[in-house]
Amino acid sequence: MKDYNFYGPIIPFSKKVKGIYVLKGCAGLIYGIGHDVLEIERISALMDGRLRDKFIERILTAREIELSHCRGRKLPEYVAGRFSAKEAIVKALGCGIGSTLGFTDIEIMPDVFGKPEVLLSSEAWSRLKLPEGWNYKIHLTITHERRLASAFAVVEQQS
Repeated sequence: MKDYNFYGPIIPFSKKVKGIYVLKGCAGLIYGIGHDVLEIERISALMDGRLRDKFIERILTAREIELSHCRGRKLPEYVAGRFSAKEAIVKALGCGIGSTLGFTDIEIMPDVFGKPEVLLSSEAWSRLKLPEGWNYKIHLTITHERRLASAFAVVEQQS
């Protein structure tokens, strides 16, 4: 068998899983992608109002709130980033925020290197009713600039 063709290396199929060919050396398949961008000023305005604490408790989990205490003046940026990230995640999962997933079903904590790690509650995973026989991993990036917070999520389907 020829190892290369005009387009590059030929990778033989390893097996057919759920009607899809999974390639050898392939980490997984993309289940969904999501992106969200948000004006930090909109979050800042909500946080200046009398419903500030209720808003924060609606968006952030207890551990995320604990992490937010060291943000000082950058708290609106932090909350906007988490809000945007959670919106991107539900878009990647194909459900949106609502009856299937709420903001506090999704927790975003930094790993030992500071990279955002996504944790979903076990109840949320069961409400999603994703195709069985697969494991799912959520990849996430969050970025900020002076006026905007943005997040991009990829849900990987692993065999």
